[in-house]
Amino acid sequence: MINLGHTKKSVWAIALAFVALSFSVTSCKDDGPSSPDDVEDPEFAVIVGTDNGRYMLPIADLMSGVISPVGKGTNVSEILTWEENLIQKGRDMYHVDPNSNKFGKYRFEDGVLKTIKEIPFSQLPSLYLGWHTWLSETEVMFGARSNNFYAIVDVEKMEVTKSGEFDKTGVPANHTRRVFSVIPQGNKLFIGYGLYNEATKVHYDKTYTGTIDYPTLTNFQVTGEDERSAPLGTLRNSYFSTFKESGYTYILTIPMPVLGGGKEKLPTAIYRVKDGESKLDPNYFFNISAQRGGDNQLGVSYIGNGKAMLISAHDTKTNIKEFNDWWYAAMWEYLIVDINTQQVVKKLDFPLVGNSRSGVVHNGKAYIAVNDPKADGVYVWEYDSSTDKLTRGARIDGADGDTPMLYRLK
Repeated sequence: MINLGHTKKSVWAIALAFVALSFSVTSCKDDGPSSPDDVEDPEFAVIVGTDNGRYMLPIADLMSGVISPVGKGTNVSEILTWEENLIQKGRDMYHVDPNSNKFGKYRFEDGVLKTIKEIPFSQLPSLYLGWHTWLSETEVMFGARSNNFYAIVDVEKMEVTKSGEFDKTGVPANHTRRVFSVIPQGNKLFIGYGLYNEATKVHYDKTYTGTIDYPTLTNFQVTGEDERSAPLGTLRNSYFSTFKESGYTYILTIPMPVLGGGKEKLPTAIYRVKDGESKLDPNYFFNISAQRGGDNQLGVSYIGNGKAMLISAHDTKTNIKEFNDWWYAAMWEYLIVDINTQQVVKKLDFPLVGNSRSGVVHNGKAYIAVNDPKADGVYVWEYDSSTDKLTRGARIDGADGDTPMLYRLK
């Protein structure tokens, strides 16, 4: 298995994954890749990690039957090598491969992930992505984890149109800026960041905000700071952290140890910025941890109508015995939060389960892959926020310890 994103395997498994890079990866059948599934024009897809590689499959129905990678799908182990470097837009998947220094465009159609084009890419000092944002229908901007560099790619022309480092205005001597979120705001970009003291090796427990003119990417202006929670946005590109609703962009902070900013003393919270504004709304601060006994949360998906789904790490002091427990320990809860009332309105009726951010939304319903270690497989569950109803759907077989990732293609 070459799914090195978010390092959810043990140290030995990671070492074996690197060794596996020198060998060709076969399909789940020993006699090579099989024909694609017979689903035409599917609405959804899933990537399932197995002992023989990671397979992307089309899904005709999320709510019935059994989904299995055995003899089906595209082996994406050597295509989408690092899960957190994946950027999706409809049927198109974009990926920065840190092993071969390339940016690729791939399209999932006819049940197969097809290579559209790959270009050389080495414009960032590190090729492990921390965030991305779409500047237009054809231009995506992204940056590496915890630094001040960016790149912009025109995905239609498959060209790097601009790259470099954000203006260092507001960065004191012997410090560096760490960017965690970038949000288009008309002719400016709103940036959430942190400051790291290179001399003392301390990342301050504060959220900083600024703006820069777009498209020139000049005239950086510091617009505020806030010490209630940090970091403002995600350290890992694939984790959901921002969404728009009624003229505001809402931004989840991710202070969680290991998977986030490593700031155990700070709560998980949601801030917001009004469209066209350059500062966080001073009257809005949704402290989620305060309503869950100090637990920290990660984003899963925005459902709509002011409701978001999160996973919550329950009582980590008791449940974390070793590093890999952050992914595999049955300690996670699914929460529904209301951003308007600033309340945790529901804990979904599951036992404590394994870590998963695998969720998609369709027609106001959320579909999540739930990794219950006591179940006979990973099941897809549907949560209908309008009726507050939870329904079990299709079973996903053949997965290793990682939760299969769901994707909505339309």
